Amino acid sequence: MQCRIDDLPDELLEYILSLIPPYKDLQECKFVSKRWCRATKNVIEHNEAHFRKAVSFGALFWSLWSKEHWVPTISKRHSHSACIYENSMYVFGGCTATCTTFNDLWRLDLDTRTWVRPISMGSYPSPKACATMLYYKKSFILFGGWSYPSRYPLHQQWKLFNELHIYSIETNKWNAVSTLETPPPMSAHSASIHGNNMVVFGGIRCGFRSNDLWCLNLDTYSWHKPATSILKPRPRYGQSQINLGDKHILILGGCTGPNAAMNDAWLLHMTKPTWKWNKVRLYHPEWAPARIWCHQACKVGNYVVVLSNNKRHTKVSDMSIAMKNVTCQRPARLPDISPLQESKQRQKADVDADENVNGRHGSFSRSPSQSAHPSMWKSNFSKTVPLCCDSALSMAAFRDEPLNNSSSINRQRQLESLRRMEEKLRSRKAQTKAVKRTENTLSIFILDISKVLCDECSASWIPLKQNDQSGPDERILYSLVMGRGELIVFGGIRKEQTTIQGQPDVDDSEVYNDLHFINPPKYVI
Repeated sequence: MQCRIDDLPDELLEYILSLIPPYKDLQECKFVSKRWCRATKNVIEHNEAHFRKAVSFGALFWSLWSKEHWVPTISKRHSHSACIYENSMYVFGGCTATCTTFNDLWRLDLDTRTWVRPISMGSYPSPKACATMLYYKKSFILFGGWSYPSRYPLHQQWKLFNELHIYSIETNKWNAVSTLETPPPMSAHSASIHGNNMVVFGGIRCGFRSNDLWCLNLDTYSWHKPATSILKPRPRYGQSQINLGDKHILILGGCTGPNAAMNDAWLLHMTKPTWKWNKVRLYHPEWAPARIWCHQACKVGNYVVVLSNNKRHTKVSDMSIAMKNVTCQRPARLPDISPLQESKQRQKADVDADENVNGRHGSFSRSPSQSAHPSMWKSNFSKTVPLCCDSALSMAAFRDEPLNNSSSINRQRQLESLRRMEEKLRSRKAQTKAVKRTENTLSIFILDISKVLCDECSASWIPLKQNDQSGPDERILYSLVMGRGELIVFGGIRKEQTTIQGQPDVDDSEVYNDLHFINPPKYVI
């Protein structure tokens, strides 16, 4: 007897539909027939309810989208801006560890998990990081940010922006908006949309931290500074701003200064001519993250999901412990190539300085590579070992050819000693990184905000129900957005300092472009 899919009972049809990714493919199933439309709507409702229930119980799990299934065309970055629209996640700008800021725009197709770079037109924003990008009426509102200074002249300060740009999703075009009154240039601030207004709070402005509020009318593009109560949060940057409707905002965490991360929460009432701040009472701090600074938060129903480092992990750098007995200066890698090959490789390494910077007229310009600073190994090498002017003699040293000159023999011995020392330090660093990736991971923390709008104005941290050791490497300045029945984590940077006795700390940062998802347990209808 031949059986068709339409002959299946509704329960089996809904189970089959629940196996489809909850984006474009599932949405198109509604157009097959009335029965499929009804079954698809049931699956979507069940998925959303199941996801919120899993968040309320703290039962969430990490999953990594394997690089075998998608091509990582987007470069590694942190401090970027991310936003969800329909079946895609858009990422703008950010920066790398090589003093490069971007103004490129990328789109992640959540159905196929593939990256696409729209060739947008119009007036591009400046390359920047730590800007805010919000969705409003089929457009993205981009404001603020900072960028690294140019290489020359030296000792320039970071540049802050108060630019306002609107990206139209339908026309794929950037528009620069000029306003009569504008806030001061700022970065690391927070923003949210309330009705037809964008409210901006805090950030870094002209070298100091701020707790000011600015409001932008998105219909007239006019700024104004609302009056606020005397009691207000301390000046901060790197905080999370949660939208609680048209009249309320929740501010969570932030940083008030060097090594001064905050774990507090504040509620803003926007109901009267004078906006009022209330400090939120937080319960069960034993289940709270160690710090909420540059760890973006995301609202799911009556809960807020925060990612941070696990309290069980030690705060002392493993690299510092492993290398505390090293007394010599860390030798950089010595060249095994000719000067011509070295020049070519240096030019190749500098490509990312311009690869993701768009032109003002919509072209993807790639400027010629500028001459880089003298490399560290060359300066250290020249101080320790005098280079011979005779090119044949110096090339013989790299080829390990015997030389009659006693100075050349001593030079070769020094080279060999430096190579052995470099190899030993490199192996220690590799072992330390392997330990970090198994121990220092991001953990999930959940804040119940169901009572934050009550008279008590309180919130509670809830315990987790699962082992979260499968999370990605510990990092900050990533993006966290909510898809359909899942949370999406992209990019970020792991900042660490390697301490060597008698020498300045070495920056051992690592920037990511991996893609992680936070999902509930599998739900069977």
